[in-house]
Amino acid sequence: MIKLIVAVRKRPDMSVEEFQDHWRTRHAELVRNSPATAKYIRKYIQCHTMPGQYEQGEVAFDGTAELWFDSVADMEAFYSDPDYLRDVQPDEPRFADMSKTVFFVTEEEFVLDNI
Repeated sequence: MIKLIVAVRKRPDMSVEEFQDHWRTRHAELVRNSPATAKYIRKYIQCHTMPGQYEQGEVAFDGTAELWFDSVADMEAFYSDPDYLRDVQPDEPRFADMSKTVFFVTEEEFVLDNI
C-alpha cells in the first residue's frame, strides 16, 4: 500500500475556520464524488490541526491528508486523470497555499496497534 501524505498550509487570507470548513465540506465532497477517486484511491483521511495549537503560535501545518493507493502507478494515474484535473485539482488553491503545501510518498511500516 502506498500512502501520499500531504502537509497542508491554509491560504493566508483565510481564517482557520474558513479553511477547515472548505476542506471538510467542499473539497471532501469533490474528492468523494470524483470518478477518479473510485478508480484509484483506497482511503482518504484528513487530519486537522487542533484549535488549541493556534493559541501557542504559528503552526507548522494546518493539517495533513493521507491518500492510500495500491501502487505508485495508481497514484500517478489519479493525478493525471481528467476527472481529477477538471473537478478536484482546481479547488486545491481555493483553500490551500500550494507554495507551502508539501507532498511526499510513503510506504506504511506497521509498528503498533492498541485499538
